[in-house]
Amino acid sequence: MNSVNFDLKRFAHSVGQNWYHIVLVPKARYPVFQWAVIKETAETAIEIVCKKHNIDLFAKEVMPDHVHLFVSCPPDYSIRKLFQVLKGGTSYYIRKAYPSLRKYPHLWNRGTMYRSIGSVSSETVKHYIEESNKWSVTKQKTLP
Repeated sequence: MNSVNFDLKRFAHSVGQNWYHIVLVPKARYPVFQWAVIKETAETAIEIVCKKHNIDLFAKEVMPDHVHLFVSCPPDYSIRKLFQVLKGGTSYYIRKAYPSLRKYPHLWNRGTMYRSIGSVSSETVKHYIEESNKWSVTKQKTLP
C-alpha cells in the first residue's frame, strides 16, 4: 500500500482528509477475478494507478465479482475524477495483460459506489475490507 498514515494531510493552502470506501464492479458483475492470475494482475494494476496519481491506498480486496478499496485522494480530485482514474487506469493494465478481455467493450460497470469515511473509524473500514474475502462463497479458480 502507498501509505499507512491516517493523519491530516497538509497541502500548500489547505489541511484535510479525503477518505473514501470505493467498490468497483465489473460489467454485468461477471466474476472476472475468480482466476488467481487475473486477481493478482488487478491488485498490481490498482497499486500502479494509485501510486501514479498520488492516491493513498490504505486497503484493497479483490473479490471474484467486485473490488473494495479504501483510499485517500488529492484535494483537487472530485469523486468523478477519482473513479475515472481508477476505472480507466486499471482497465488499461488488466486488458493489456489479458487481451481476451478486450472483446468486451467495457471492463467496469457504469455505476459507482462510494462512501465518504468520517462517521466510522478508519480502522473499522480497513478491517471490513481486509476481512471481506473470508465471506466470499466463490473459490479461486486457476486457468487451465
